[in-house]
Amino acid sequence: MEFYRFTYETYQDVRHNLFKYCLPLLIAAGFLSYFFVVPPTFRNTVDALFSSLPGQDWLKGASGVVVFGLVAFLMTEVLQVHHNWYDLYIVRWRYRYATDFILPRLVQPFGSLIGRRFHEVAERNIKAFQERLFYPYVADRDAKIEKNKLVRFYEAATVYWMTQLNEIVIMLMLLLAAICRVVGPKEAAYVGSLLNCSLVLVFLFAVNRVWVWRAREKVRGATADEIEAILTNHSEDLQQRVRKLCQDHDIPLAEVK
Repeated sequence: MEFYRFTYETYQDVRHNLFKYCLPLLIAAGFLSYFFVVPPTFRNTVDALFSSLPGQDWLKGASGVVVFGLVAFLMTEVLQVHHNWYDLYIVRWRYRYATDFILPRLVQPFGSLIGRRFHEVAERNIKAFQERLFYPYVADRDAKIEKNKLVRFYEAATVYWMTQLNEIVIMLMLLLAAICRVVGPKEAAYVGSLLNCSLVLVFLFAVNRVWVWRAREKVRGATADEIEAILTNHSEDLQQRVRKLCQDHDIPLAEVK
């Protein structure tokens, strides 16, 4: 299907890819939660409600898909929960990735020009430092490195963010299962089914963590190629940017000789 063809030309493409991935993910999670997590009394209430609604069954099903589509769109395109919330406040991998991998590699050739204070200030202003030293070379519309390196990075980044969406959905399902265990019926059959579902979710979470590790390695490899291209073709320009950045952030010029 043309709709589900992934593209990797820009970061906007990455967001579109994540929406296309998130939609079936939410549909699957919704059906699994409905049939294996929520109490039978809840399912009976929902079934009765849908039966009372006018219209054909296929139209009711299509309306459910539309609802899941809206949620997927909000998650990936509007709120970007994987990036702006989950990673920023919980995982915090991108911050460590920037401070421990991107910036040190980017300024490594200028080690004799900068001191420890440069890295101390960078940790407190990592976004500004990246915007001055890294993003000007890898911007979508005006990239200064080869296009294939950008595409390779966006391919790797797409897969990594997919693993984060998996993690968010699995954790929400586990939270729902915990709530249902507390407020739901105490019948042995339901409790046993809920336990089995929770064990499956924990297993899927563990498998996804392996996928996370592999995806991060690919992102590192793609980023390393971008940095190598920057240092090979724009070393002098980057050095001037480092000097100017140090001046703007009150890093003593004695440390940038």
